[in-house]
Amino acid sequence: MKIFLLSALLCFVAGYGFCQNEESENYRAFLKENWTMQSAVTDVATGDKISIPGFNTTAWYKVSVPTTVIAGLIANHVYNFDPFYGRNFEKLGDPSLDKPWWFRRVFELPASENGKNVVLKLHGINYKANVWLNGILIADSTQIIGPFRIIELDITKQVKYRGENVLAIQVKRPFNPQKRGGDLAIDYADWIHYPPDFNNGIVNNVELKTYRKVGIEYPLVTTKFDLPSLAVAHLQVDAMAINYTGKEQDALVKGKINGNITFEQKVHLKPGEKKQITFAPADYPQLNVKNPPIWWPWQYGKPEMSRITLSVSTGGELSNELSESFGIREITSKMLDNQKAREFIVNGKPIMLRGAAWSPDIFERRSKLREEQELGLVRDMNMNIVRSEGKLEDENFYDLCDQYGLLVMSGWMCCGAWQYPERWDAAKRSVAMASDSSVMYWLRDRPSMLTWLNGSDMVPRDKSVETDWLAIEADLKWPNPTVGSAAENVSKVSGPTGVKMAGPYDWVPPSYWEADTGKYGGAWSFATEISPGPSIPPYESLIKFIPKDSISNTSPDWIYHCGTGEFGSTKRFDSALYARYGQPANMMEYLATAQAQNYEGHRAMMEAYGLKKYANATGVVQWMLSNPWPGMIWHTYDYYLYPGGTYFGMKKSMEPLHVMYSYQSNAVDIINSYREKFSGLKVKAGIYNLDGSQKFTKEVTTGVDEDGTKECFVLPEIAGLSGVYFLRLELLDAQGKLRSINWYWLSGKKDELNWKKSTWFYTPQSAFADYTGLKSLAPASLDVHHISAKTDGSTTHKITVTNTGKTVAFFVHLRALKEKGGDDILPVIFSDNYLLLAPGETRTIACSYEDKYAGNGASFIQVSSWNLDREGSKAGENAGFEK
Repeated sequence: MKIFLLSALLCFVAGYGFCQNEESENYRAFLKENWTMQSAVTDVATGDKISIPGFNTTAWYKVSVPTTVIAGLIANHVYNFDPFYGRNFEKLGDPSLDKPWWFRRVFELPASENGKNVVLKLHGINYKANVWLNGILIADSTQIIGPFRIIELDITKQVKYRGENVLAIQVKRPFNPQKRGGDLAIDYADWIHYPPDFNNGIVNNVELKTYRKVGIEYPLVTTKFDLPSLAVAHLQVDAMAINYTGKEQDALVKGKINGNITFEQKVHLKPGEKKQITFAPADYPQLNVKNPPIWWPWQYGKPEMSRITLSVSTGGELSNELSESFGIREITSKMLDNQKAREFIVNGKPIMLRGAAWSPDIFERRSKLREEQELGLVRDMNMNIVRSEGKLEDENFYDLCDQYGLLVMSGWMCCGAWQYPERWDAAKRSVAMASDSSVMYWLRDRPSMLTWLNGSDMVPRDKSVETDWLAIEADLKWPNPTVGSAAENVSKVSGPTGVKMAGPYDWVPPSYWEADTGKYGGAWSFATEISPGPSIPPYESLIKFIPKDSISNTSPDWIYHCGTGEFGSTKRFDSALYARYGQPANMMEYLATAQAQNYEGHRAMMEAYGLKKYANATGVVQWMLSNPWPGMIWHTYDYYLYPGGTYFGMKKSMEPLHVMYSYQSNAVDIINSYREKFSGLKVKAGIYNLDGSQKFTKEVTTGVDEDGTKECFVLPEIAGLSGVYFLRLELLDAQGKLRSINWYWLSGKKDELNWKKSTWFYTPQSAFADYTGLKSLAPASLDVHHISAKTDGSTTHKITVTNTGKTVAFFVHLRALKEKGGDDILPVIFSDNYLLLAPGETRTIACSYEDKYAGNGASFIQVSSWNLDREGSKAGENAGFEK
């Protein structure tokens, strides 16, 4: 038996299928269904017995793979409670979770594969395993170790070509991945409580492949343009040829791109040899492609996907063929602002990156549907990047990012074992190196991959580790920039990172982002993780995971669903809310006010970075996009996909053509995120008092450069403003089309920051804006009606809302319910929400969803606002107002 520790990773698909859309090979099967799982404490049989036909697994749990132990137990309804409800998570603890667990699968090979070389690939084991096949131990836990590696086992001598084969994998959990010197496993730092099994299990695919002597794997197509021209793409093709026999082999590798560009190369392989082969454009002129289909991030153009097919044959017989999607694009970076800011460049164009950090489910349960839903929300918020820290995702995730034109930042984990390589012994260092090469092989051909971070909170403290990782990345021709860490470090190996993670992670006011110009988390450099802290879910989500009598921001259940350490409560956010908006009369008022504070805080962060782009700000990643379980902090939408104030503040701020107010300069500005120059833009500003009277209006015609910003005018001092007043901004293009409406609520008393008391996670305030006047805002009546259209299994409502009152209607919230009094339809897409409407103003909002999420009743549009005059308001059919 030969063991190949191949450097490739995580070919993780939800069902039977092919990695990276590979379409044709001799034989390739993902062993997903029909597994059984049991604790080695419960069933004490040994591997030689478990891995033979006829072994009794009647008392074992039926699972599909990938799965962790707890995920498998949940799927088998072992627990009679929702682990996310209240503090039920604590009930999951069980001593057996610290012991090994068995995963067993019976399989047969098709008759057509008789006599071929058979390979078993383990795409991710967390953390160690002993692997048995047909009564024989084929690899032990000194060889099968690490969740971010794929391990290839040649089982040709052990497999049965006829009849049943039995595979049994005994998996051992990681220990202390969150600590220095712990295992190099999946880690969560201070995000959440740790699952008691520490994600023990088979966390990625188990795959069978057959070959006729040789194979071809891991294609890479690298693009170079003659920038700034994009007329010709110079493509280089790389791949790995593998000899699975004990004899020398002469093979022929053939390739085809987009069906019409062909090339081939002869290769000689020694026994068991793995050889990198290259097709360079200088040697293969056909790889200099004129007028190529180019992959762009969504806001710059269409993310055109191309296709490469590679095959290898010996003696005139085809051994294997694979086909993968890739993108013709070139990504580089350069340093700005005295090497403090790294600017990323796609196809010769700088790009301002604004997005959020992805988190998978706490039990590593992934599904194509969930990923499609969440990445759909990412695109709806107008984000162009997601960051994945130390988890890595599955094939479907990267497929969707490729298709949607979303860029991905990924890298190693912070805070625990990964961060302290000086504590690694030789075995852990070997795991780390193999993991890095695996990632390079796996992700290098993904057009969505922007960069790889070799550290998170710091560059590797052992210089030789970063040196060796960089050598691996260069040898495997990683085509994108690599960065030493996600923090503002200067590596002795790779130099300045040009990025930062200087906080904040907790509440700071909207003025913070422009006020800090070079020390903390303000709009300069590339902030890889940053946030104004908590994102309080609405009541409709809270009741799904907190008992109604515990819905209090001081209850143990509430606190349990915050983070850990400094982030174990929402107290800083709450203190600011009370000081700025006044003490809420009850929790329902608190929750409504929290949406407003979430909206203004997150909007201001993204607007400030957009406004300062390329001056010295180059990117910002909200910490985080989503939570791995229902939580109170760090998300743009909650675990149930409910979009609250944070979501719509984010969506507003990142409109591709956007009008905004600067808290720092008191100016009205335009941010343009398109590769298109605009002229003849009309910018309108209006200021309203609490009583609804208009105190100021101004209109200018202007333009903005491609991917540029433009200051339109500075607001003057205005006499007679109420303590709280409203600023309405509107942007129309030259054809009169509405491009952006953006409202602000402002106070004569400003937020002030106590910079001297700044910490790594926030800057406290020394004074607070005064929005308490909003409590006395006079009621405004609304007129609401909608029309609906159904197409291809989805529904779209056009909801028209008119303020028929005399004051500004504040924070008008639209919901789509499954029926009157029913649950929300989720996921749902609103073109805008949490509206402000001037007296007499009308807005039409689009609401869309898939019918399969809508239930069987008549959908109902429910409306609420901060100052709703219910008696004076009117609603059309299947619409109404929240009580």
